[in-house]
Amino acid sequence: MKTFLGITRERVFSPGRVADDAAILHLVAERLRADGHAVTVIDGDDAHWPEVGADTVVFTMCQGDRALERLADWEAAGVRVVNRPDGILNCQRHRTVPLLTAAALPVPPSLLVTTAAEPAWPGWATAGVWVKRGDVHATEPADVVFAPERAAAGAALRGFYDRGIARAVLQQHAPGVVLKFYAVTDRFFFCVPPADAGLPGPDVLARVRDLGARAARALRVEVYGGDCVVAADHQVSLIDLNDWPSYAACRVDAATAIAACVLPPNSAREQ
Repeated sequence: MKTFLGITRERVFSPGRVADDAAILHLVAERLRADGHAVTVIDGDDAHWPEVGADTVVFTMCQGDRALERLADWEAAGVRVVNRPDGILNCQRHRTVPLLTAAALPVPPSLLVTTAAEPAWPGWATAGVWVKRGDVHATEPADVVFAPERAAAGAALRGFYDRGIARAVLQQHAPGVVLKFYAVTDRFFFCVPPADAGLPGPDVLARVRDLGARAARALRVEVYGGDCVVAADHQVSLIDLNDWPSYAACRVDAATAIAACVLPPNSAREQ
């Protein structure tokens, strides 16, 4: 029997999705308990966390600086943490853009900018840009907006600055069909097409799965989801990758895969 600690995402990072985010984590806990393991779940917003030893496995949806510092200390002491703290940080866009670029993955041209001043307008922005906050995933609609021209992009950046968001990303618009996917390293993949389109063929789905897996390796996350665009010529590009989404569209199967992922190798099932 192993000992596990699950930690829910802080509410500030789950606006409108607190129940969905908590549901997947609690379902993972249920799967582990069903296999005979001891599992405790705590709230990421709790001021006091329990002490854990190196024999405890932590699975967490936290994203805040204070939580990640605690998790990094645990990991440094030998605790297995899923997703690992540096992987969660790598999913912040100011890290994601250079890491995915260095990995030579098909990502639309993107420019990291400060929100304190209007940046030079990139030459590739002929069809407008997506303006995205440069740290965590979107917590409200204004965090990811399309700007058809420079003035609109400047307004979006000023909005970020006024909210205390120091960095942003300008990303070239990638025309095509957006596919949302959910995955667990080497164990699970589920793709959701837009409401007005069906799933593409198996060859395209295989490329989406492979691209997501390559991006996850570059960012060092095991439990992840994201968005790809399939162009008219069936080329696939990645426009976002996030650590531990809610898996609302595939929660039951995803929880089984996540539970297997966090279980250390060679751990015997409790009989």
